[in-house]
Amino acid sequence: MRDLFSDLRYALRGLRKAPVFTLVAVLSLALGIGANAAIFTLLDQVMLRVLPVKDPGQLALLSMRGAHYGSNTGQNALSYPMYTDIRDRNRVFSGMLCRYALPLSVNFHGRTERTPGELVSGNYFDVLGVTAALGRVLTPEDDRGEGGHPIAVLSYDYWVSRFAADPHVVGERILVNDFPVTVVGVSQRGFDGVEVGNSPGIRIPVTMKKQMTSGMWAETYNLQNRRGTWVNVFGRLRPGVSLVQAKASLQPLAHSILEMEVTEAAFSRASPYVRQQFLKGSMDVLPAARGRSGLREKFSTPLWVLMTMVGVVLLIACANLANLMIARAANRQKEMALRLALGAGRMRIARQLIVESLTLAALGGAAGLLVAAWTDHLLLRFLPTGDAPSPLTFSPDARVIVFTLAISAFTGVLFGFAPALQSSRAELALTLKEQAGAVIGGAAQLRKGLVMAQVFLSLLLLIGAGLFVRSLQNLRTLDPGFRTSNLIAFSVDPTVNGYSKDRTMLFYRDLRERLAAIPGVETAALGLVRVLDNNEWDNSIAVEGYAPKPGEGMSPFFNAVSPGYFYALGIQMIAGREFLASDEARKDKVGVVNEKFAKRYFGGAERAVGRHFGFGGDPGTKTDIEIVGVIRDAKYQDLRETDREQDFVPYAQMDHAFGMTVYIRTRLAPEQLFGAVKQMVRGMDPNLPLYAMRTLDDQLNRSLLTERMVAFLAAAFGLLATFLAAVGLYGVMAYNVARRTREIGIRMALGAAASDVTWMVMREVLWLVGVGVALALPAALVLTRLVKSQLFGVTPNDPLSLIAATLGIVLVGALAGWIPAMRAMRIDPNRALRYE
Repeated sequence: MRDLFSDLRYALRGLRKAPVFTLVAVLSLALGIGANAAIFTLLDQVMLRVLPVKDPGQLALLSMRGAHYGSNTGQNALSYPMYTDIRDRNRVFSGMLCRYALPLSVNFHGRTERTPGELVSGNYFDVLGVTAALGRVLTPEDDRGEGGHPIAVLSYDYWVSRFAADPHVVGERILVNDFPVTVVGVSQRGFDGVEVGNSPGIRIPVTMKKQMTSGMWAETYNLQNRRGTWVNVFGRLRPGVSLVQAKASLQPLAHSILEMEVTEAAFSRASPYVRQQFLKGSMDVLPAARGRSGLREKFSTPLWVLMTMVGVVLLIACANLANLMIARAANRQKEMALRLALGAGRMRIARQLIVESLTLAALGGAAGLLVAAWTDHLLLRFLPTGDAPSPLTFSPDARVIVFTLAISAFTGVLFGFAPALQSSRAELALTLKEQAGAVIGGAAQLRKGLVMAQVFLSLLLLIGAGLFVRSLQNLRTLDPGFRTSNLIAFSVDPTVNGYSKDRTMLFYRDLRERLAAIPGVETAALGLVRVLDNNEWDNSIAVEGYAPKPGEGMSPFFNAVSPGYFYALGIQMIAGREFLASDEARKDKVGVVNEKFAKRYFGGAERAVGRHFGFGGDPGTKTDIEIVGVIRDAKYQDLRETDREQDFVPYAQMDHAFGMTVYIRTRLAPEQLFGAVKQMVRGMDPNLPLYAMRTLDDQLNRSLLTERMVAFLAAAFGLLATFLAAVGLYGVMAYNVARRTREIGIRMALGAAASDVTWMVMREVLWLVGVGVALALPAALVLTRLVKSQLFGVTPNDPLSLIAATLGIVLVGALAGWIPAMRAMRIDPNRALRYE
């Protein structure tokens, strides 16, 4: 330890005496380590971190595989009756819970706001091992009897932000979706739930489902209906039971439930094929230590791609530092030779140099944390957090600090090993006679190899960045099928405030009229599903005169809209007409379909008008909806999707009322009308939350958040890598020119022209760059195929991206070498001959 502290003091003195070297080294490391720490911060929270619950490794998520008959709310969802069947009859779980995420309208002391919420089973907290920070959490007794427990548990963060951490809130009554509930407690700090990316602020017993939802959401997705799947089910494995064993044990139970369900009245109209496919279903048991997450699915590949890229940047930074350290070691050859001559062992010399490298790495790691904090704030702009606060944090925590320490130590050894090895092998006689050129020849070759590796890695990053940037540009210039300019969109849901269907329809009608009367507004319309929001609602259909083949999918995207919807969005009608106000009162149902729907089922747009379809896929389904118009194909979920069949119906002809998205076409800049629109809606109902107000241009940008993040960061990392490679190339060539000063002077004294000297240096530069390029291009042809799923409108081996990146790295390399070449050209032969 005494030797170690001595080495550390010596290293710090040496670094202080070489400020330029220290600054360049620390800055290079800070950029490389900071980029890694920043991406790891996000990767850790989205992909790696386990839930802050008791024994998370014992948690499992249940998912039904196979054909479903009925309605569903997404992946990994079961019906509530199936949950209770498995909960009461399984032999592999010590406890099971269910949960359902939904937005809630919370009114407290006259102020209403929309917040993420969750309906949970009474044993939710008990199974997870989560306790209360204040009051109590829910218990199984709070799950007895439908509608009998109007209570709520607040999350810790929501308690702090919404209720100012007031301990007296426990026992208070608040209105949730216009229904009075009593706050009984606050859950423990740090627990955000079981879904990464969704942090519920309030949890209510699942037996209050009917009171917390309305319309179809209450009727279809309830505690009795087996044909509506909506709850996520988690189980805690008994000690000694594996996931494979649990899955095998649940299959007979799951199959018996399916056999029972297929005999119920709901299957009376199902075809034999549908019954057969339904009975093939099986229960899957998935690991759930990290919970479930739509955010994880969306960001999984991009985050791993970015983590790989920043790893490459760090390797380039290490190569740069290794070059600097080798050059510095060459200048210290005599010092090391003297130490060896005085009796220092070679391992002692190597250890001292490794300590210097680790000291530099520690300084770079500390600066890297600052770079990571800044980068993480930048990353926050790319995350789809919606209108609720992000549950993800961007402050370096213990895990990030440990990661930073680990990669700092790794880089310290990585870039310090070669210089330490080279210095400890110094030949005493030659070095002490100052014949340094004989000593450092091998080091010079190593430095050139490092430069070629930097060029190789930088070119790979530039090619990848070019592909991602071109993909983003292709998406930005893609025609979505409607006009996004001068269009405002916001959402409102009167049903959560207790509005009946009739009252909701009157509210929407009045809302459209009032909005259209605002100066600067051209028209206003409503749609059930917001466009480009990565959300969808599909529905099985029957089509007049069309007999589907067994197993043929007929589930187009569905939307319920108001009159004027297609005009407001600028969607072109190619046949027939749009919905009219008179359609709302007529008994005969009407619909509008898109061009792809018309071509698939009727052979063309003109043939589709006047034909019929109906909702439902069973034999004998009524086709009672008359097609009155056909629209041009337009995007629905996002810009990447391939065009799919779509059908539209008037929202007033729906059996239930829903929350709607309002679209306002303006003559003025949309942002100028935000205040007037909000004031008008509050004037209609001050307790009705208006949310997700943004322009459709902003909505389009939000739909490209992942692509923008990857393209921006890939370009930034590619340019950073190229800069570091250029610095490395410049350092090697500048050192070589200085080392060959006498040789260049002799050449010029013997008559060599300045251009010959310049070409001599540039030839070496181009050779180093050329070898790196020659190695990188074949590797790029293989590696770019790994990111094919992240590209759009461009092939992995896109010639333009390959050529542009290659020309870029060659030009940057030539520029980095041109400066030492100019210095060599200006060498005075008389001074050069007296050099050293």
